[in-house]
Amino acid sequence: MIQTHKLSHAVALAHHCNFREAADALHLTQPALSRSIQSLESALGVRLFDRGHGTVEPTALGSLLVERARSILAAIAELEHEIELAKGLRAGTLEVSLAPYPSALSGQRAVARLLAAHPEIQFRVRVAGFHGVAEDVAEGRCDLGVADLEAAAAKGLDTEIVARRPLCFVARPGHPLLARGPCGLDDMVGYPWAAIRAPARIARALLPDMGRAGRWDPTTGEFAPALEVDVVSDFLVLARESEILVAATLTMAERELEQGRLAVVPFAPPWLELAYGFITRPNHTLSPATLEFMKLVREIEAELDEREAALRARYLRHIGTLEP
Repeated sequence: MIQTHKLSHAVALAHHCNFREAADALHLTQPALSRSIQSLESALGVRLFDRGHGTVEPTALGSLLVERARSILAAIAELEHEIELAKGLRAGTLEVSLAPYPSALSGQRAVARLLAAHPEIQFRVRVAGFHGVAEDVAEGRCDLGVADLEAAAAKGLDTEIVARRPLCFVARPGHPLLARGPCGLDDMVGYPWAAIRAPARIARALLPDMGRAGRWDPTTGEFAPALEVDVVSDFLVLARESEILVAATLTMAERELEQGRLAVVPFAPPWLELAYGFITRPNHTLSPATLEFMKLVREIEAELDEREAALRARYLRHIGTLEP
């Protein structure tokens, strides 16, 4: 009898065409993967892969097996998903992919609240850029993504906007920009930025030459900040220890602002905002755990809206809006 985990091993090897890379993706050792493939070939009595110098290619029979294996594994995954739906919140798995800002603002908090209320649920949470989140959803690696919707729309995925929240830049007390009064974009590009890669709606407002702030990626045409981050929960320390300007929401920096360890740079153009939401596959039924997670995210975002408005009234009341 063919074991399903060996089918998944064959699919991974056909995808990577390299034992080491496939083993890493499967969280196996290379010898363990090699034994698994050999065992599958022995059970079927055929050679499934041709081994070359550093590369591996499926044979004709191997390609046939991999094609059928993908369908079998997808059907098994769908069956497991339907069983989890029937179990409701009593069991199941929440698989979600979060972009850095949504993760820091509401995603991780929603996970914590859901885990506290339903400790029997298993969680698989990944943090990636907004392109990676859309890819995770499109490829079925997760049931739900929370990210900027730009890449998701291009892939034909279902989307729901959840939050629009202004960003600001924070810096260490004594930073040269803090003594200038309201700043323009020309002032800001004199210092390195720490942020995520900018979606198109923000990139359109930037300058052809962004100076020390970052660079334009010649491959994708996207703006990449000088320090591109995937996890933003601890990156405020960068602003405290250097002249780096960190893009954050006021709620993210609230503690440091209260303690006087950071200050808000007087730069608040209307285009500098987060806009993110839920990303799902079309015609894909979401589990009760996923729906409950979405409900919690909405609740937390509503709480953040109120807090953000109060902080903006406090820290940005004297800052005029400057166009670049």
